[in-house]
Amino acid sequence: MQDHAQMFNRPFDSLEEFVDTISECLQCPVTLEDANHYLLAYSSHDDQTDAARIATIIGRRVPEKVINRFWKEGVIPALNQSNEPVIISEMTEIGLGRRVAVSIRKNEEVLGYIWVSESGRTLSKDELELLKTAASKAKNELLQLNMQRKRKERNYQNVLWQLMTGDVHDYTEMKQDLQAIGMHPKMGFSVMIMRFPKLSETLYRQITYAAKTSQKITLFITAQDGDQIIFLTGLPAKDKGSQQALTAFSSTLQAQIAERFSIIPAALGWGSVYHDYDYIKKSYEEAQKVIQLKQAFPKETEGLLFFHELGVLRYVEFFQRHKAAAAVGKHPALAILQHYDKRHRTELFATLRAFLLTDGNMNEAASLLHVHVNTLNYRLKRIKELTEIDLKNPIQKLGLYFDLLLD
Repeated sequence: MQDHAQMFNRPFDSLEEFVDTISECLQCPVTLEDANHYLLAYSSHDDQTDAARIATIIGRRVPEKVINRFWKEGVIPALNQSNEPVIISEMTEIGLGRRVAVSIRKNEEVLGYIWVSESGRTLSKDELELLKTAASKAKNELLQLNMQRKRKERNYQNVLWQLMTGDVHDYTEMKQDLQAIGMHPKMGFSVMIMRFPKLSETLYRQITYAAKTSQKITLFITAQDGDQIIFLTGLPAKDKGSQQALTAFSSTLQAQIAERFSIIPAALGWGSVYHDYDYIKKSYEEAQKVIQLKQAFPKETEGLLFFHELGVLRYVEFFQRHKAAAAVGKHPALAILQHYDKRHRTELFATLRAFLLTDGNMNEAASLLHVHVNTLNYRLKRIKELTEIDLKNPIQKLGLYFDLLLD
């Protein structure tokens, strides 16, 4: 075994040669992955290999269901927190045979993983030590790849900022950069923004890791902007289910980061889907607007993700900025109710707001106010007596709702 360990004390011409050397020493199939579970190299295997390994090789990345199962079983956390090999039992439901895995690390940063398929045999203690030696050697092999990847990411992030700010100096070069990462003009593009109370570098890495391991949509570029993460995503051309796919991606991502890292974003917003590079800026601005309005109107925007779902809220800022709109004046009923509430310690103004917010749904409005439906009925009758407004008239209701938003 000591002779085998000496086999790693030399340079390797390729990652494939490195992986083949591990496989030869351990007499087992071996795969090498980066930190986001993309396949870097793999050794040969016999006809008895399992479905998970075949799917990884064909797709050039570990299937999402396998990654999710590894997190639930504590495999990935164990690998990320230790230099020791981790033994993984067979998981037939996901087509996985017995595995031994070890992380490749530089200090606390995980650079990748080595996975060994124990096909027909179990690794000895000496062989587990040999695997640790291989992981230590792989650190040097992956460090250069990691630096190249980070340089590319910084370049792509610069391209993204040029697109989002409209400060594009060379459209030809920009389009070449975008096409190099698989973005083609006929695809659908959308920008998603996640805002957090505080976003550290570690938290940024954890969240982008979860996003990159998702296979529900294509994630092209991520960038940090203060306490926000910006995601440039892609969908197949003419995808009629684009909103469903984007919703599924963001819902799954939120669930995963909550489960794995105990993190909940302060707000999340999507811009519209466009099919032209020039509209990435507009999608970004729309996503920012969703974030701003969700923070300004948390109750009104609860459950909303997309810019087009904001409805009348999209025009609030426009009216707030224009003096002519302010000069129109608000419905006098609002002042009457506020004055009445102050004198009689009632909650008629809040009742009207809840009624309009729930679009006149009595049960939802009563629940929001924590009162019985009969109490709500009484309050609405009193509001009508005091103000003479017609709460069945859609034009009056919309006007009142808009006045409340501008208040």
